[in-house]
Amino acid sequence: MIRSGESRAALAVMAAVAGTGYASGRELTLFFAQLGWASWVSVALSAVFFALMIWLSARCAEGAGEGFAAALRRPKPGAGRALNLLRALLLALTAAVMLLGAARLGALALPVARGALWGAGIALALALLINLGALRALPWLGMTALGAGAAFYAALAVDPRPVRTYLAADAELALEGSLPAAALLALLYAALNAAVAGFVVARFAGACPRRGWLGTRCGALLALVLLCANAALERGGRALLGQALPVVLLAARWGLPGFWMCTAFGFLCIVCTLSAALGGLIDLLRNDYVKC
Repeated sequence: MIRSGESRAALAVMAAVAGTGYASGRELTLFFAQLGWASWVSVALSAVFFALMIWLSARCAEGAGEGFAAALRRPKPGAGRALNLLRALLLALTAAVMLLGAARLGALALPVARGALWGAGIALALALLINLGALRALPWLGMTALGAGAAFYAALAVDPRPVRTYLAADAELALEGSLPAAALLALLYAALNAAVAGFVVARFAGACPRRGWLGTRCGALLALVLLCANAALERGGRALLGQALPVVLLAARWGLPGFWMCTAFGFLCIVCTLSAALGGLIDLLRNDYVKC
């Protein structure tokens, strides 16, 4: 059971960032694995930066009893409206990317005509249903996505079998071992995911008497899944990092069950983040701060 307010809020945040933070190997390769040994430094810094940003987001909406859009507008209405416009663009782009990902999974997995449309339609319908339920299911989805992600990546990491790749040359890692690059990429990764999760933080932070503890939990949970994922990518070696779908190739060692695990996990993460992005857009529209 999810009892404390901090636990519910932290798991809801982890649901919000599932699709952008740890659903596939592409973002994990970009922000972490390409750094080589410095990827572990980047993972640690990402967790710290993310914890601080979640804490600041919770403080921003503290005591407001309102949506994140209104919370941003309180200090300076003009600046708040500009910030909300930027948030709307980010959330709309995030939702579009999630729908595109759902369409690709639908085209691969559904044995029907126009599987891509079916995949995107099912993801959109589920996200809308979650929002109609006032996002009450989001912490449970976050717990499922987080547990599935940690277990999935940990299992990939401990599998000793070689990974078959399709590019002859190893990836050229220009940033390997660069600590400045690790710090910068960690900051960018944390900022992207904290921005996507901003509305969810405001939605659930009201039940958290200790805002700092919420940030600490979010950072620790993110570190858990990132450590497992980074270990899994290291298992594949340098050649894996130059592939388009590194996690798919890691799971290919398990045959057809690996394909369905990748597909189910990816779709779950997509629905989680799509729900959060749509919730943020609905919040912006409800408060009438995005005007054409």
